[in-house]
Amino acid sequence: MIYKASTTLVLMMMLQAVACTQHSQPGWQLDVQKSKVLWNTGNMMGGHFGYFLFQSGNLEYSATGEPVRGTFHMDMNSIRTTDNPNEAGRKKKDAELRGNAFFASGQHPLATMVVKKITRVGSSMNYNVAGDLTIKDITNPIEFTAIIDTKNKSSHITANVDISHQLWGLDQKNQNKNMLDILSGIKEKLVPDIHVSLDIIMNK
Repeated sequence: MIYKASTTLVLMMMLQAVACTQHSQPGWQLDVQKSKVLWNTGNMMGGHFGYFLFQSGNLEYSATGEPVRGTFHMDMNSIRTTDNPNEAGRKKKDAELRGNAFFASGQHPLATMVVKKITRVGSSMNYNVAGDLTIKDITNPIEFTAIIDTKNKSSHITANVDISHQLWGLDQKNQNKNMLDILSGIKEKLVPDIHVSLDIIMNK
C-alpha cells in the first residue's frame, strides 16, 4: 500500500510539472547589445532627445509561442542626449538628466518595467501590453501596443509609448512652484509629454 501511494504521488507530481511546462516556457533573454530605448521630450525639459540602454530583461512564452509576461530593467545611468552636436553640451545635459531634478540615477540607477499581460490583436503581429513602470521608486500602470515579430528562436519587439513626466516625478526643478502651478499641474498629469520608442531583441 505504501509503495502504491508513493507511486501515485510521484505520478501526480510529474503530471503537474508537465502541465506547468505546457503553460509557459520561461527563459527568453533580452539581447542587451542590440536593444535600446529612444526618448524624445518634445517641448518639455528643453526639447531634447536621445537614448538609454537596458541592463537585463526576460520574457516568458507559452507552449504555442505566444508572449505571456516579462520583466525589463533599464540602466538610467546610461542615458544620453543626441540632439546637441557639441560634445561638451551633450555631457552637461546628460549629467543634468542623471541629477536629482530629473532621473536621480545615482539613487535610482534602474527603472523597471514589469509586463503582466500580453494579448494578441486578432491574427496580426500587434499585441496589447499592460504592466507597471517604476522610475525613481514611483510605480504607475502602463499600457501600449507593441509589434512582436517572432521567428525561430528570436523576437523583434517595437513599440511607441507616451508617458507623463509628472506621474514619475521628473523635472522636479520646474515643479517646485506656488500652489496655483501645482493645481494646474493636476491636468498636466494626464498629458503624455515624454515619447519613448522601444527597440527590443529577445533570444531563446
